[in-house]
Amino acid sequence: MTYAALTISNSSLKILSVQGRQVKKWGSLALKAGLVRDGLIIGPQAVSEAIDELFKSIGIRKENIAVSLAGLSLTYRFLKLPRLKPALLNEAILRAARKEISQPLEELYLAWQPVPGKGDEQSFFIVGVPRNLIDAAVQTFNLAGIEPYTLELQPLALARAANRRDAIVVSLEPDCFNIVFIADGIPGVIHTVSPRGEGATLEDNIRRLADELTKTAAFYQGSHPESRLTSAMPLLLTGELAAETATSALLQAEVDYPVEPLTPPVEFPAGAPVAVYAISAGLALNYTSRRTAARTREGFYDINVNILSGKYRKVRGKPLPAFQMWLGIFIAAAVIFLFPLHQYINNLKSENTSLEDEAHLVNRNLNLAQLTAAETSQTEENIRTTVNSTLMLKTVNQSLLGNRGGFTSDLSAVTAGRPPNINAISTEIDNRRIILRGQTDSVFTVVDYAAALEAVPFLDVRISRLDEAPPEANSAENAASSSNATGAIIFEIVIKK
Repeated sequence: MTYAALTISNSSLKILSVQGRQVKKWGSLALKAGLVRDGLIIGPQAVSEAIDELFKSIGIRKENIAVSLAGLSLTYRFLKLPRLKPALLNEAILRAARKEISQPLEELYLAWQPVPGKGDEQSFFIVGVPRNLIDAAVQTFNLAGIEPYTLELQPLALARAANRRDAIVVSLEPDCFNIVFIADGIPGVIHTVSPRGEGATLEDNIRRLADELTKTAAFYQGSHPESRLTSAMPLLLTGELAAETATSALLQAEVDYPVEPLTPPVEFPAGAPVAVYAISAGLALNYTSRRTAARTREGFYDINVNILSGKYRKVRGKPLPAFQMWLGIFIAAAVIFLFPLHQYINNLKSENTSLEDEAHLVNRNLNLAQLTAAETSQTEENIRTTVNSTLMLKTVNQSLLGNRGGFTSDLSAVTAGRPPNINAISTEIDNRRIILRGQTDSVFTVVDYAAALEAVPFLDVRISRLDEAPPEANSAENAASSSNATGAIIFEIVIKK
């Protein structure tokens, strides 16, 4: 059976078909500027027409297709949960994701896949992608007549193409650089970097990549203190820019890792541009991976999560409680039996005209009694509501007074050991964790600060974000901060108490 891979970037479309492990056809088509920007398809109609043209020109059928978007914005986490029954997993994963992901889940499509865990724990890779990006992509594929298909992350396709147990994988594309750290067969860290703008040379982008590799390595070490990266770990290089002869030598001069070309586990015809279509090959292998065991002979565990599963996931409704069902039956039965009675009473009134005045009086007294009963019931309900609100306010007040001292001591603990060259941006404290955000001039300052916090001690200290601040962000923050805050590294540390 033949499988196809379609990759969409800001400037081009690429397509590749694979039968078994052999590449059969490939091709590309340039896109007009402005139709796609960082994973967002701005012109669905124009892009769908370009996709249709590319499929026809290469002679590939629109079936069994894996699709990816370059530079797609995403949020991912590795979650550990106790082993649960399958019926309880979805709700448990969503609850855990709501705690770990700061962005509202209502703005994301969430997809996940189990990964190997230890002991009584279950581990899951979970990814969230902004809904507007996926909705625009689905609209485009529908217009292009592509069905069925899967939508996958390019870094995961890149890891699948590498098929290594331990490696750093880098794809240098004109629109984005993908970085993947694979350790113990699991893609533990995935990162996407935008290359420098117009006028930048290949040397400029290689230096930018080297800086990002250093920061990504520091982030990986902070998130995985139990494992150590060594200079012997191979750096597998691919992508359009990697096809240039000087690229590998320039990168080797900037990093200590041995730089090697990435060779996907497929057979390319002689003379085929392997580096240009490495991600496409990884996408096409998505279908092959599903038909075989996820763990390959190299010890690599394939994460082939389909982002569209988050868009089309059906939310199971909660079953109606038994007492509500019986209450509905009782009300329906009461209506059925009382309606004929009401008609019978009206007939009696019409037939007994001599008792009409007396019946009116009885009805009036009955209405007054019902009104009085309703007012009494409402008064009792208001009293109960007032009592409950008073108790709730008392409980909240006691909770605030009881936690105030704890919050003060936590704040003192995280600020006492803060290096002078760290500029704190924000500190969030609740009963379970502390989130520190700030800016400094060195990755190692953040790592040292995290190590000092572990000695306080706290239950768990983890660097959840470590990134280079955009130039405009640096200037704005430096203007509002003291003269000592001149750093260009933005970080976030999560502390579990």
